[in-house]
Amino acid sequence: MPGDSVPFREAVKRLLFAAIALTAVAAIADDIPAPKLGDRADKAIQEGLPICSETKGLKTSYVGLQHKLPVNLTGEVIRLESERQSCAGQWVAVTSREGGFFLGIPWFLEGVSGTPEQKLKAFGLTALQQNLDPVVDKKTTREGFYNVTMYQTSEAGKVPMQGEIDPEGNVVFIGHFYPISVDFRASRLKIFQPFIDNSPTTGAAKPAVTVIEFSDFECPSCQHAAAYMKPILQKYGDQVRYIRYDLPLTTIHPWAFAAAVAGRAIYRQKPEAFWEYKEQVYATQEKLNAFTIDDFARGFAKDHELDLKKYDADVSSSDLKSAILTGAGTAFSNDVRATPTYMVNGAIVDPGTDGKYLESYVAGLLKK
Repeated sequence: MPGDSVPFREAVKRLLFAAIALTAVAAIADDIPAPKLGDRADKAIQEGLPICSETKGLKTSYVGLQHKLPVNLTGEVIRLESERQSCAGQWVAVTSREGGFFLGIPWFLEGVSGTPEQKLKAFGLTALQQNLDPVVDKKTTREGFYNVTMYQTSEAGKVPMQGEIDPEGNVVFIGHFYPISVDFRASRLKIFQPFIDNSPTTGAAKPAVTVIEFSDFECPSCQHAAAYMKPILQKYGDQVRYIRYDLPLTTIHPWAFAAAVAGRAIYRQKPEAFWEYKEQVYATQEKLNAFTIDDFARGFAKDHELDLKKYDADVSSSDLKSAILTGAGTAFSNDVRATPTYMVNGAIVDPGTDGKYLESYVAGLLKK
C-alpha cells in the first residue's frame, strides 16, 4: 500500500489455515440474486465485517449461493473488494428460522461419503491438506445441528477449531450461530474473554475502549505493527486497555509458538518485563530462529532476575501450551484471518498506514 514502510504483500500475513479454508466457502454466482435476510441481519453483517481505513475503491457486493443450505437456513455471500488486504475478503451470512445468525466461512462437504466425522476427516486431507481429528457432539443446537471440534495437528500440538455441522454432514459452519437479536460485536468479544483474561494486558483497568491485537512473534507484518499501540496508550492510557493475544501461525512459523510460550512465562512473573521482551523479540526478529529462541528467551528471563526454576516449569507446562493453542483455534474459528488483526470493542478494524487509522478510530470512540 502506498505509504507503508514494508511491501504490502507483507502488510497482512494471511493465516495459512484460513486461506486454504476459503477454497471451501460456498461458491458464488453473479447471476444469482442475494436473498433478503432482513434488517437485523443487515445490522449484524455491518457489525461483523471489518472496518476499513480507506473507503475509496472499497466495493461491496451481495450475491447468492450456488450450494444448497439446510431447509431452515437462508444465506448470501458478501464480497469486499479493496486495495487493502485487511479489508478485502468474502463472507457468508446465514439466518435461521430459529432466530440464529452466522457470519464467516462454511465448508461444503458435498461429494464426500460417510459419517460426519469421516466426511470431515476426508475433506481435511483432500481439500485442505490437513490432518483433522473431528469430535462431534450429537446433542443438537438451536438450529438442529451438532457442535463439532476439529483438532488440527501441528508441530506445537493440536489446535482445536470449533464449528457446527448438520446431522447429514453436508455443511459445517466454522464458528457458531448467534441469536440474531443480540449485539454481534459484544457476542464475539464474549467468546474471547477466557483467553483475554490470561493474555498480557496493559492500560486502563476500567477502559472505555479495549483493543485486542492478535499477533505472532515471527510475523514480519507484526514486527512492523509492533509500535502501533504506543502513541494510543501514551495519549489515552487512562481510558484504553491493550491486550496482546498470542496467535502463533504454527504451520508456517517454526519458532513463533516457543516465543509465545516464553512470553507468557515471563508475564506470569513480571508483567512489566513482558512488554520489554516483546520489543526485544521484534527488534531481533531477523536473527532469531527455532534453534536460538529458547536460549534468547531464557537469557532474557535471567537478565531480568526472574525465578528461573519457575520460568522453566512454566515453559514446560502443558496447561500453558494448551491455552495458547486453544486460544489460536478460537481465533481461527471466529473469523480472525490474519496477523496482526485489531479488534476494538469487538469490531475488527483495519489499522491503516502505520497504524494511523487505528489511532483515529480509538480517538473517535472516546469522543462519543
